Amino acid sequence: MSRLKKIQLFLLPFAGGSSASFRKLLPYISPQVDVTAVEYAGRGKRSSEPLIENYEVFLEDTAKQINECIGKRQFAILGYSIGAAITYDLIAKGSLKSQPVHVFMCARGSLKKKSKSQLFADLSGQEFLQKMEELGGMDERILNNKRFLDIFMRPVKADYKIWSQFTYCEKNLKIPCDITAIYCSKDSLSDGITEWESMTDGKVDYYEMGQNHFFINQHYEEIAHIINEHLNIYM
Repeated sequence: MSRLKKIQLFLLPFAGGSSASFRKLLPYISPQVDVTAVEYAGRGKRSSEPLIENYEVFLEDTAKQINECIGKRQFAILGYSIGAAITYDLIAKGSLKSQPVHVFMCARGSLKKKSKSQLFADLSGQEFLQKMEELGGMDERILNNKRFLDIFMRPVKADYKIWSQFTYCEKNLKIPCDITAIYCSKDSLSDGITEWESMTDGKVDYYEMGQNHFFINQHYEEIAHIINEHLNIYM
């Protein structure tokens, strides 16, 4: 079965997300694509580990996971929200053993300007929760269970602290491949989406969908189709 795999794809989740965040997407990815969903510390398969609070340590940890899995095949990366910012920095800072042939940036606009969302980590518990609700990613069942809500919000808040430490550097390398930007026009975190064009030596194509920041929860089949279509040229 492994011989059928022709290209690798690494998935980097949104704030608070885990490898399970892509469970709806995975069944629709081509069987020729070897998919690895990166697991951030402190959740999912790494729930016994402490949450990382330092950006550079977070970046190094993510790079280590990817570098350990990179084989002889070509690979691509999909970053969702904070995962897109991490994807950019991994490539721009030369943290990976080799460079991807394609990158998918989802639900993340301009990295050149400080985002208002980088201040969310400083908000009180209730104010922070309100911002998360506005983004559209909160399940009513979680909101109605105080004990589970507290557990659920810990990695989210931790990742927003990581995001608050992100700083764009003009001296960084450009991404040396094409970018596919997938976004929702109603999502403020995708403002400045066209600035990806100035951050790559390749070309950028755009796909607009959904009603909020977490359009992946409703449009996973469509996203998988976009991934398959773009990766097919490398197979």
